[in-house]
Amino acid sequence: MTSSIAAAARKLGVDTDVSLTEARDVVLETADEEELTSKCPGVDFVLGDDMNAGAGVLHLTTRRVVWVSSQPSGPAFALRYQQIMMHAISRDPTSYAKPCIYLQLDEGSEDMGMGGAGGDGEEEEEEEQVSAEVRLVPAEDAKVDEIFKVLCDCAALNPDSEVEGEGDFFFDEAEVMAGLDPQTRAAVIADRLEEGMDLDDQGEGEAMENGTREDLEQLVGNDPSRFEDDEEEDEGQGQPDGAQ
Repeated sequence: MTSSIAAAARKLGVDTDVSLTEARDVVLETADEEELTSKCPGVDFVLGDDMNAGAGVLHLTTRRVVWVSSQPSGPAFALRYQQIMMHAISRDPTSYAKPCIYLQLDEGSEDMGMGGAGGDGEEEEEEEQVSAEVRLVPAEDAKVDEIFKVLCDCAALNPDSEVEGEGDFFFDEAEVMAGLDPQTRAAVIADRLEEGMDLDDQGEGEAMENGTREDLEQLVGNDPSRFEDDEEEDEGQGQPDGAQ
């Protein structure tokens, strides 16, 4: 049973090659500045719907969720927080018999969750049916909320790489203009002209590369008098005080 769980875990991207000390404590990844935040014994590790690896010690670090079997030669499983798509407390007895921490995993590639080559048909069929879910089931129901809070705090330290820094990306003006559809880009150009901005400041090569100047010439060519008032107003604003 243990080998089946380990095989299924690997198919779901769960690390089964966890470095442990002789006392079966987790070896922290110092290069990644990993720190141990919480250690809770008496927690079952359930993969999928009912593949229970038995009781073990749950280690919550600043980088990983690590479960180590209480058996001397038992398995150990590790998950990085980026692999966890969703985490929640489950107290619904129709979902699982005991209150637990529910983790939905990122299934990653299409090969995950599929039976590997070389195994017998029965094992492959079992692996194919394993859903990308993990349940951490403490022996003491009261521990659920405590574990969940620590897990949430640690997960917040490890934002997903796809959304990390969202809103902090910087683009130059030419890149922004190039990403607009022609109609919107023309409207933006018109607004800029009304504000008295000179498009030549963008750089001729950059503007031509992204189509900005071409779009402007086409827009003005279709209606040459469209911006005459604005240009005259701009010229008037540019004269020194007292000029006639």
